[in-house]
Amino acid sequence: MPRPLLATENSRRRAKHSQEIERKFGHPGDLLGELQRRIQEDAITRFAVVEADWLRLMWSLDAFRVAGIPPRAMGKQTVEPTRRLAAIYRSKGNWFATILALLLQNRTDQPIRPRTKVQGFSQEHQIDLAWPVRSEDPLVCVETKVTGAPAYGSTPARSAMSDFSNRRKELKFAATDLKLFRRQQETSIHHWGTWREKAAPKTYFLWAARLRTGGQSPDLMNKLVTEAQALVNTYLEGAGLVAWKDRPGGGYQAVALPRAARVMDLDDVLYRIESEIKAGVQPDGQPPPPVRPTRKVVDVQKLEADPEEE
Repeated sequence: MPRPLLATENSRRRAKHSQEIERKFGHPGDLLGELQRRIQEDAITRFAVVEADWLRLMWSLDAFRVAGIPPRAMGKQTVEPTRRLAAIYRSKGNWFATILALLLQNRTDQPIRPRTKVQGFSQEHQIDLAWPVRSEDPLVCVETKVTGAPAYGSTPARSAMSDFSNRRKELKFAATDLKLFRRQQETSIHHWGTWREKAAPKTYFLWAARLRTGGQSPDLMNKLVTEAQALVNTYLEGAGLVAWKDRPGGGYQAVALPRAARVMDLDDVLYRIESEIKAGVQPDGQPPPPVRPTRKVVDVQKLEADPEEE
Protein backbone atom coordinates (compact mmCIF):
# COMPACT_ATOMS: atom_id res chain seq x y z
CA MET A 1 0.00 0.00 0.00
CA PRO A 2 1.46 3.43 -0.89
CA ARG A 3 2.59 5.45 2.12
CA PRO A 4 0.07 8.32 1.70
CA LEU A 5 -2.81 5.82 1.63
CA LEU A 6 -1.42 3.98 4.65
CA ALA A 7 -1.07 7.24 6.57
CA THR A 8 -4.62 8.21 5.68
CA GLU A 9 -5.94 4.81 6.80
CA ASN A 10 -4.06 5.05 10.10
CA SER A 11 -5.44 8.53 10.63
CA ARG A 12 -8.99 7.26 10.07
CA ARG A 13 -8.48 4.41 12.52
CA ARG A 14 -7.18 6.79 15.17
CA ALA A 15 -10.10 9.15 14.60
CA LYS A 16 -12.61 6.31 14.95
CA HIS A 17 -10.91 5.00 18.10
CA SER A 18 -10.80 8.54 19.51
CA GLN A 19 -14.55 8.89 18.95
CA GLU A 20 -15.17 5.61 20.77
CA ILE A 21 -13.08 6.73 23.77
CA GLU A 22 -14.79 10.11 23.80
CA ARG A 23 -18.21 8.49 23.74
CA LYS A 24 -17.34 6.30 26.74
CA PHE A 25 -15.23 8.66 28.86
CA GLY A 26 -15.87 12.18 27.59
CA HIS A 27 -13.54 14.65 25.89
CA PRO A 28 -10.85 16.21 28.14
CA GLY A 29 -11.08 19.62 26.48
CA ASP A 30 -14.87 19.73 26.85
CA LEU A 31 -14.73 18.50 30.45
CA LEU A 32 -12.10 21.11 31.34
CA GLY A 33 -14.15 23.90 29.76
CA GLU A 34 -17.30 22.77 31.58
CA LEU A 35 -15.41 22.65 34.88
CA GLN A 36 -14.02 26.15 34.45
CA ARG A 37 -17.41 27.56 33.48
CA ARG A 38 -19.08 25.90 36.46
CA ILE A 39 -16.58 27.39 38.91
CA GLN A 40 -17.01 30.86 37.44
CA GLU A 41 -20.77 30.86 36.89
CA ASP A 42 -21.62 29.26 40.26
CA ALA A 43 -18.95 31.22 42.18
CA ILE A 44 -17.56 27.99 43.62
CA THR A 45 -14.85 28.41 46.26
CA ARG A 46 -14.14 24.84 47.43
CA PHE A 47 -12.31 22.12 45.52
CA ALA A 48 -14.45 19.48 47.25
CA VAL A 49 -17.47 20.78 45.31
CA VAL A 50 -15.80 20.06 41.97
CA GLU A 51 -13.62 17.12 43.00
CA ALA A 52 -15.82 14.63 41.13
CA ASP A 53 -15.57 16.80 38.01
CA TRP A 54 -11.77 16.86 38.32
CA LEU A 55 -11.60 13.08 38.73
CA ARG A 56 -13.81 12.62 35.67
CA LEU A 57 -11.46 14.89 33.71
CA MET A 58 -8.44 12.87 34.84
CA TRP A 59 -10.19 9.58 34.01
CA SER A 60 -10.95 10.83 30.49
CA LEU A 61 -7.40 12.09 29.91
CA ASP A 62 -5.91 8.83 31.20
CA ALA A 63 -8.19 6.80 28.91
CA PHE A 64 -6.69 8.57 25.90
CA ARG A 65 -3.18 8.07 27.31
CA VAL A 66 -3.73 4.32 27.75
CA ALA A 67 -5.06 4.07 24.19
CA GLY A 68 -2.13 6.08 22.84
CA ILE A 69 -4.43 8.41 20.88
CA PRO A 70 -4.66 12.22 21.26
CA PRO A 71 -8.13 13.65 21.94
CA ARG A 72 -9.94 15.23 19.02
CA ALA A 73 -8.85 18.77 18.07
CA MET A 74 -6.45 19.15 21.01
CA GLY A 75 -2.84 20.22 20.57
CA LYS A 76 -1.07 21.27 17.38
CA GLN A 77 -2.60 19.18 14.62
CA THR A 78 0.60 19.31 12.56
CA VAL A 79 2.50 17.48 15.31
CA GLU A 80 2.87 13.69 15.13
CA PRO A 81 0.09 12.02 17.23
CA THR A 82 2.35 10.39 19.84
CA ARG A 83 4.19 13.65 20.56
CA ARG A 84 0.92 15.59 20.51
CA LEU A 85 -0.60 13.24 23.09
CA ALA A 86 2.46 13.60 25.32
CA ALA A 87 2.21 17.40 25.18
CA ILE A 88 -1.51 17.30 25.98
CA TYR A 89 -0.89 14.95 28.90
CA ARG A 90 1.76 17.26 30.36
CA SER A 91 -0.84 20.04 30.36
CA LYS A 92 -2.74 18.48 33.27
CA GLY A 93 -0.48 20.37 35.67
CA ASN A 94 -1.48 23.66 34.06
CA TRP A 95 -5.14 22.62 34.23
CA PHE A 96 -4.85 22.01 37.96
CA ALA A 97 -3.22 25.42 38.51
CA THR A 98 -5.95 27.12 36.45
CA ILE A 99 -8.74 25.48 38.48
CA LEU A 100 -7.10 26.54 41.75
CA ALA A 101 -6.61 30.08 40.45
CA LEU A 102 -10.34 30.35 39.70
CA LEU A 103 -11.25 29.05 43.17
CA LEU A 104 -8.92 31.55 44.84
CA GLN A 105 -10.29 34.41 42.75
CA ASN A 106 -13.79 33.53 43.94
CA ARG A 107 -12.55 33.38 47.54
CA THR A 108 -10.68 36.69 47.52
CA ASP A 109 -12.09 38.90 44.73
CA GLN A 110 -8.46 39.41 43.77
CA PRO A 111 -6.92 38.58 40.36
CA ILE A 112 -4.99 35.31 40.54
CA ARG A 113 -3.26 34.24 37.36
CA PRO A 114 -1.61 30.86 36.80
CA ARG A 115 2.00 30.63 35.63
CA THR A 116 3.57 33.97 36.47
CA LYS A 117 7.27 34.68 36.09
CA VAL A 118 8.61 36.10 39.34
CA GLN A 119 12.10 37.37 40.06
CA GLY A 120 13.93 35.80 42.96
CA PHE A 121 17.32 36.58 44.46
CA SER A 122 19.32 34.72 41.80
CA GLN A 123 16.91 33.95 38.94
CA GLU A 124 13.36 34.11 37.64
CA HIS A 125 10.90 31.42 38.68
CA GLN A 126 7.78 30.19 36.88
CA ILE A 127 5.26 30.32 39.74
CA ASP A 128 2.01 28.44 39.33
CA LEU A 129 -0.06 30.92 41.38
CA ALA A 130 1.04 34.30 42.71
CA TRP A 131 -0.56 37.27 44.44
CA PRO A 132 -0.27 40.09 43.62
CA VAL A 133 0.16 39.23 39.94
CA ARG A 134 3.49 40.93 39.31
CA SER A 135 7.03 40.00 38.38
CA GLU A 136 8.63 41.30 41.59
CA ASP A 137 7.84 40.87 45.27
CA PRO A 138 4.55 38.93 45.33
CA LEU A 139 3.32 38.27 48.85
CA VAL A 140 1.93 34.78 48.25
CA CYS A 141 3.34 32.10 45.94
CA VAL A 142 1.86 28.67 45.34
CA GLU A 143 3.52 25.77 43.58
CA THR A 144 1.30 22.98 42.26
CA LYS A 145 2.07 19.46 41.06
CA VAL A 146 0.04 16.67 39.46
CA THR A 147 1.82 13.33 39.71
CA GLY A 148 1.16 9.70 38.85
CA ALA A 149 0.02 8.18 35.55
CA PRO A 150 -1.34 4.84 34.30
CA ALA A 151 0.67 2.41 32.21
CA TYR A 152 0.36 2.55 28.44
CA GLY A 153 1.91 0.40 25.74
CA SER A 154 5.24 -0.85 27.05
CA THR A 155 5.57 2.08 29.48
CA PRO A 156 4.88 1.13 33.13
CA ALA A 157 2.63 3.14 35.41
CA ARG A 158 4.22 6.22 36.91
CA SER A 159 4.11 6.46 40.68
CA ALA A 160 2.88 9.56 42.48
CA MET A 161 6.37 9.67 44.04
CA SER A 162 8.31 9.37 40.77
CA ASP A 163 11.18 11.86 40.60
CA PHE A 164 9.97 13.56 43.78
CA SER A 165 13.50 14.02 45.10
CA ASN A 166 14.07 16.51 42.26
CA ARG A 167 10.69 18.13 42.82
CA ARG A 168 11.56 18.53 46.50
CA LYS A 169 14.80 20.30 45.64
CA GLU A 170 12.99 22.61 43.21
CA LEU A 171 10.41 23.57 45.84
CA LYS A 172 13.02 24.26 48.51
CA PHE A 173 15.20 26.33 46.21
CA ALA A 174 12.32 28.39 44.81
CA ALA A 175 10.88 29.13 48.25
CA THR A 176 14.26 30.30 49.56
CA ASP A 177 15.30 32.23 46.44
CA LEU A 178 11.99 34.12 46.38
CA LYS A 179 12.24 35.04 50.07
CA LEU A 180 15.78 36.34 49.56
CA PHE A 181 14.69 38.82 46.86
CA ARG A 182 14.16 41.69 49.30
CA ARG A 183 17.40 41.06 51.15
CA GLN A 184 19.85 40.73 48.26
CA GLN A 185 23.31 41.45 49.74
CA GLU A 186 22.03 41.44 53.33
CA THR A 187 23.05 37.92 54.23
CA SER A 188 22.36 37.77 57.98
CA ILE A 189 18.97 36.22 58.67
CA HIS A 190 19.61 34.88 62.21
CA HIS A 191 17.48 31.86 63.15
CA TRP A 192 16.30 30.12 59.96
CA GLY A 193 12.88 29.08 61.25
CA THR A 194 11.98 32.51 62.60
CA TRP A 195 13.13 34.33 59.47
CA ARG A 196 11.51 32.08 56.90
CA GLU A 197 8.14 32.14 58.68
CA LYS A 198 8.08 35.97 58.55
CA ALA A 199 9.76 36.60 55.19
CA ALA A 200 7.70 37.34 52.07
CA PRO A 201 6.42 35.70 50.04
CA LYS A 202 4.48 33.11 51.97
CA THR A 203 4.93 29.89 50.01
CA TYR A 204 2.58 26.92 49.66
CA PHE A 205 2.48 23.59 47.85
CA LEU A 206 -0.72 22.04 46.47
CA TRP A 207 -0.30 18.46 45.29
CA ALA A 208 -2.67 16.28 43.26
CA ALA A 209 -1.66 12.63 42.99
CA ARG A 210 -2.93 9.54 41.23
CA LEU A 211 -2.17 6.44 43.28
CA ARG A 212 -1.36 3.18 41.56
CA THR A 213 -3.62 0.18 42.16
CA GLY A 214 -2.44 -2.88 44.04
CA GLY A 215 -3.41 -2.36 47.67
CA GLN A 216 -0.67 0.16 48.43
CA SER A 217 -2.84 3.26 48.84
CA PRO A 218 -2.59 3.67 52.66
CA ASP A 219 1.19 3.25 52.70
CA LEU A 220 1.68 5.57 49.75
CA MET A 221 -0.68 8.18 51.20
CA ASN A 222 1.37 8.16 54.41
CA LYS A 223 4.49 8.65 52.29
CA LEU A 224 2.94 11.63 50.47
CA VAL A 225 1.97 13.18 53.78
CA THR A 226 5.46 12.59 55.20
CA GLU A 227 7.05 14.32 52.21
CA ALA A 228 4.68 17.28 52.39
CA GLN A 229 5.13 17.51 56.17
CA ALA A 230 8.90 17.67 55.78
CA LEU A 231 8.58 20.58 53.34
CA VAL A 232 6.29 22.48 55.70
CA ASN A 233 8.58 21.85 58.67
CA THR A 234 11.61 23.24 56.86
CA TYR A 235 10.72 25.60 53.99
CA LEU A 236 7.01 26.18 53.29
CA GLU A 237 4.07 27.77 55.09
CA GLY A 238 1.60 25.08 54.11
CA ALA A 239 0.96 22.05 51.91
CA GLY A 240 -2.27 20.48 50.74
CA LEU A 241 -3.00 17.14 49.12
CA VAL A 242 -5.71 15.54 47.02
CA ALA A 243 -5.33 11.95 45.87
CA TRP A 244 -7.31 9.38 43.93
CA LYS A 245 -7.21 5.76 42.80
CA ASP A 246 -9.10 3.39 40.52
CA ARG A 247 -12.70 2.75 41.50
CA PRO A 248 -14.06 -0.79 41.13
CA GLY A 249 -16.18 -0.82 38.02
CA GLY A 250 -14.44 2.13 36.40
CA GLY A 251 -13.56 5.75 37.08
CA TYR A 252 -11.56 7.29 39.90
CA GLN A 253 -12.41 7.73 43.56
CA ALA A 254 -10.86 10.11 46.08
CA VAL A 255 -8.56 8.72 48.78
CA ALA A 256 -9.06 10.09 52.28
CA LEU A 257 -6.09 11.86 53.84
CA PRO A 258 -4.68 10.87 57.22
CA ARG A 259 -4.66 13.83 59.56
CA ALA A 260 -1.21 15.31 60.13
CA ALA A 261 -0.02 18.56 61.67
CA ARG A 262 0.09 21.37 59.09
CA VAL A 263 -0.51 19.04 56.18
CA MET A 264 -4.18 19.38 55.29
CA ASP A 265 -6.65 18.77 52.56
CA LEU A 266 -6.75 21.15 49.63
CA ASP A 267 -9.62 23.30 50.87
CA ASP A 268 -7.98 23.87 54.27
CA VAL A 269 -4.87 25.21 52.56
CA LEU A 270 -6.90 27.29 50.10
CA TYR A 271 -8.58 28.88 53.13
CA ARG A 272 -5.17 29.68 54.63
CA ILE A 273 -4.03 31.22 51.35
CA GLU A 274 -7.28 33.20 51.15
CA SER A 275 -6.72 34.51 54.68
CA GLU A 276 -3.15 35.52 53.83
CA ILE A 277 -4.28 37.41 50.73
CA LYS A 278 -7.15 39.19 52.47
CA ALA A 279 -4.84 40.25 55.28
CA GLY A 280 -2.54 41.85 52.70
CA VAL A 281 -5.21 43.80 50.81
CA GLN A 282 -5.18 47.54 51.57
CA PRO A 283 -8.34 49.52 52.46
CA ASP A 284 -8.75 50.58 48.82
CA GLY A 285 -8.91 46.95 47.77
CA GLN A 286 -5.49 47.00 46.14
CA PRO A 287 -2.36 45.06 47.12
CA PRO A 288 0.50 46.95 48.74
CA PRO A 289 3.24 48.18 46.39
CA PRO A 290 6.27 45.92 45.89
CA VAL A 291 9.31 46.28 48.12
CA ARG A 292 12.30 46.52 45.81
CA PRO A 293 15.91 46.31 46.97
CA THR A 294 18.09 49.33 46.30
CA ARG A 295 20.62 47.15 44.52
CA LYS A 296 20.19 43.74 42.91
CA VAL A 297 23.06 41.32 43.09
CA VAL A 298 21.96 39.56 39.88
CA ASP A 299 20.42 41.12 36.77
CA VAL A 300 18.14 38.25 35.79
CA GLN A 301 17.37 39.88 32.45
CA LYS A 302 20.88 39.00 31.34
CA LEU A 303 20.59 35.34 32.29
CA GLU A 304 19.71 32.67 29.74
CA ALA A 305 16.06 31.69 29.90
CA ASP A 306 14.92 28.14 30.44
CA PRO A 307 13.66 27.01 26.99
CA GLU A 308 10.88 24.96 28.63
CA GLU A 309 9.45 28.12 30.19
CA GLU A 310 9.41 30.24 27.04
